[in-house]
Amino acid sequence: MAVSKRNKLLYGLGFSSQGIKDGLFQLFLFFYFSQILGLEPIYAGSASVIALIFDAISDPLVGTLSDRWKGGKWGRRHPFMLISALPLGLFIYILFTPPAGLDQLGLFAWLTFFSVMVRFSLTFFIVPGMSLGAELSSDYNERTTITSYRVMFSAFLSPFIILLGLIVFFTPTAENSNGLFNEAAYSKFALLCGSLSALVILISTYGTKNVIPTLPQNKGDQSKFNFKEYIKTIGDAIRMKSYTTLVSYLMIIYIGLGVGTVFTPYFSTFFFELSEKELGALPIAAALGGVLSFMVGPIMGRNLDKKKAVIISTYIFGIFFSLPFTLRLLIIFPENGDPLLLPIYFFTLAVAYSFLWVSISLSNSMMADVVDEHELMTKTRSEGFFFSTMSFAYKCTVGGGYFIAGILLDIIQLPGKDIPIEQIEPNTILGLGYIGGPILLVFYLSGILFIRKYPITKTSYNAIRSKLNDEN
Repeated sequence: MAVSKRNKLLYGLGFSSQGIKDGLFQLFLFFYFSQILGLEPIYAGSASVIALIFDAISDPLVGTLSDRWKGGKWGRRHPFMLISALPLGLFIYILFTPPAGLDQLGLFAWLTFFSVMVRFSLTFFIVPGMSLGAELSSDYNERTTITSYRVMFSAFLSPFIILLGLIVFFTPTAENSNGLFNEAAYSKFALLCGSLSALVILISTYGTKNVIPTLPQNKGDQSKFNFKEYIKTIGDAIRMKSYTTLVSYLMIIYIGLGVGTVFTPYFSTFFFELSEKELGALPIAAALGGVLSFMVGPIMGRNLDKKKAVIISTYIFGIFFSLPFTLRLLIIFPENGDPLLLPIYFFTLAVAYSFLWVSISLSNSMMADVVDEHELMTKTRSEGFFFSTMSFAYKCTVGGGYFIAGILLDIIQLPGKDIPIEQIEPNTILGLGYIGGPILLVFYLSGILFIRKYPITKTSYNAIRSKLNDEN
């Protein structure tokens, strides 16, 4: 039975919380702690690595727990989604309100602990929520449509949160011509982001409660958590070529994307020297990409098969993300202040984000197919476990990406706050160009080496689905 548009919309809406958190973390968090509070970049990067290690443990445990949960009328996924809302909103606010006077160790501890708590709270929604998406339909093409709703809401809202912050909260003052240095704005903006995150999760969870009776249920003893079986599930997954190639691809892409998003304020401020108004136009390109991907993704998946569509999309977004930097290094991109710079940069970002979201949407749909392959092999459903690994790969965006970004910041020796642009060494600016151009391009295109070996096609998936239907 096809999933109604209402349920797809409400389901996707909840993932706006991920977009809100992303917008806050990717542009503001690293900049706030390193440039405003003065935390050394290597400490900020190390805090993200610690959070990443915690995620490596917590994500699969939450996923497995939701797989085996006996939720009664609330099902397996909705209880976890519901309880994530208020803690997520609270921890987002606290993260951006550290006590005054903290030294380097104190700032490091605050950033580490509360970024872990934000991400842990979000795990309770994201992992069961992604698992729910795989359970809503077993149709090869409709799964891509469902994930397109999820990716669209996450991708569309995040840029507007950034834009709202830049226009309303991070306005220039007499002391700071660059609004990002307005320290008082961060806690107020975090309060808004935390409140919105909690609200969309509550609406989504209650709004999709009607689908619970139609979802797959535990089989036999599967509802009993068994550590030995948990380890066996990990071993089974690692032996699946479809699983290892897909997760490897996503981790490479997300780490590269993480480095790029952490560097966004540095690229905009120091490399392209954009004003606040010009900077505010860039999130619109990402939002436009989210809408375009919603239309393009299902078409590409249906006509090209999912793997081929992902490979083509990766080539496109990798090239277009790096293109302005590469052209600048080749001295054929408009100079700073040229009226053509912003339109060209906007166009390249819109194209890049469109195909980035297409590749992410299709990858999520592909993981749902992997879950069915695993069920055919083991006779157990483990959506929570499999999508927890996708969540973990995703969090490499702000984990491994932050750590690598911290190292790169140290290498190019970008100075702290209150340093005029004209006093920054030319080699430092050149280093930003190499990071945004060839270095990130290598990250993105490296992912193709893994995804090209993904074995499930539409034909093989239909054979898997047919066997599962016969067994059930």
